[in-house]
Amino acid sequence: MIVEQKMIDLKFLAFKMEGVLILKLPDVMAKKLTIIDIANLAGVGKSTVSRVLNNDPNVKAATREKVQAVIAEHGFEPSKSAQAMRGGKTKLVGVIIANLSSNSENSAVGGILETLYGQGFDVAVMESRFDDCKVAEHLAVLKKRDAEGVILFGFSGCNYDNLKSFRQKAVVMAVTHPDYHSVSYDNQGAISQLLNHLYGAGHRHIAYLGVDASDETTGEERQIAYLAFCQAHALSPRFTTAPIELEAAYER
Repeated sequence: MIVEQKMIDLKFLAFKMEGVLILKLPDVMAKKLTIIDIANLAGVGKSTVSRVLNNDPNVKAATREKVQAVIAEHGFEPSKSAQAMRGGKTKLVGVIIANLSSNSENSAVGGILETLYGQGFDVAVMESRFDDCKVAEHLAVLKKRDAEGVILFGFSGCNYDNLKSFRQKAVVMAVTHPDYHSVSYDNQGAISQLLNHLYGAGHRHIAYLGVDASDETTGEERQIAYLAFCQAHALSPRFTTAPIELEAAYER
C-alpha cells in the first residue's frame, strides 16, 4: 500500500513503499520549465525573461546575469515556435538545391550545413529539380515557417523574383545575381588551372567536354576559358557540350 504524505515545509511529496522513502521533486522541477517558471525562479517578470532570450541590450547587466544563471542551472531551452510568435528568431534556414545527385552541390551543402549547425541554426534542405514552381512552393513553406534566411542554388531560367519576399535574407549560389548576395564558381579560373597543368605536362591535344553554353551556372564561362586558352597557346580546339545531366555526358 502506498501512503502519500505532504511535507509542506520542504515542498516535496513523500511516498513510502515497503520501507523505502522516495522524494518527488515539486511540479515546477519535474515538468519541462516554461518561461513563466524561469521568471518566478529568477524573481522577474515574464517579459524580462523574454527580453533576455532575445538579447535585448536594454536589460540591466545584473538582471541579465540572474536570469541567465537560472536558465543555465535548469537547462531551460525556449520553444522556437513560441519565440517566433513573440517576434523572436526561429533559427531556421532553408537550403534549396537544384539537383540532389550533383556532387558539386552536395559538397557545397556539406560546408553550408557544418557552418549553420555550428551557429545553432536548424536547416531545411529541399530540391528544386530545376523547376521554378517547386522553388516557389519551397519558398512559401519557408516563409510560413518564418525562416530567417534562404540559400538558393540557381539554374538556367530560374525566376529570381520568387526571392523578393526574402530580399536581404537570400543568398544565390552558383549564379552571380545583381539583386542578391551571391556565391559563384570560379569557372574560368578552374578551367585555366586544369589546362595549364595538362599543358605543362606536355599535352597538346586537349579536348573539352562541358555543359552547354546556354547553362548560366557553368557552361558559357568554362567554354570561353577553354577557347581562350587554345587561342593563346596555338592549340586546335576540340570540344563538345551536353545538357547538365550525367547521362548526357556519357552519351556524348
